Amino acid sequence: MKKILYIATVLVAILALPSCEGPEGPQGPPGLDGVDGEDGEDGIEVLNLVFEGTVTFSEENDFAIGSQLELSPGDNLLVYLEWAQVEENSLWRLLPQTVFFGEGATLTYNYQYTNTFFNVFMQANFDLNELEADWKDNQRIRVVLLPGFFVEENARVDFSNFDAVMDLIGKDENDILPLDLK
Repeated sequence: MKKILYIATVLVAILALPSCEGPEGPQGPPGLDGVDGEDGEDGIEVLNLVFEGTVTFSEENDFAIGSQLELSPGDNLLVYLEWAQVEENSLWRLLPQTVFFGEGATLTYNYQYTNTFFNVFMQANFDLNELEADWKDNQRIRVVLLPGFFVEENARVDFSNFDAVMDLIGKDENDILPLDLK
């Protein structure tokens, strides 16, 4: 009988403890009213920008071109080079790209950027002045600016595929802006 009474007491205590409540605290200070934002659509509109320019790499520009830009911390920059024309369509390759010539000669198209500037450049293990004009003159590049959170959310996208990136950010050829190169 003592065991039943003990078990009943323990059950009542277990059921009663979670329902205990203390006194309500004082009212907090009133907050400031914010400005109501616009109602959004189903998706998030992200300012993804795509720029295009035609560049010539030469000794005069140290085989590099650049431009000012403004990136927030964590944002990303992708640079593509028109590698070829296939059935009148551009074939874009994400930089860096390396070309292997005979006898161990290599040429690399590459880029670098900060939050205020980017540049696209050529490097080689030979004198770039000896390079044929087809590799240096009138090279079309495209630059895509992507917010950092956007890349993290879409990490499974093949960023080396320019068309996939354009589809991802909801842009088409009409949305490409001219690139101001220095």
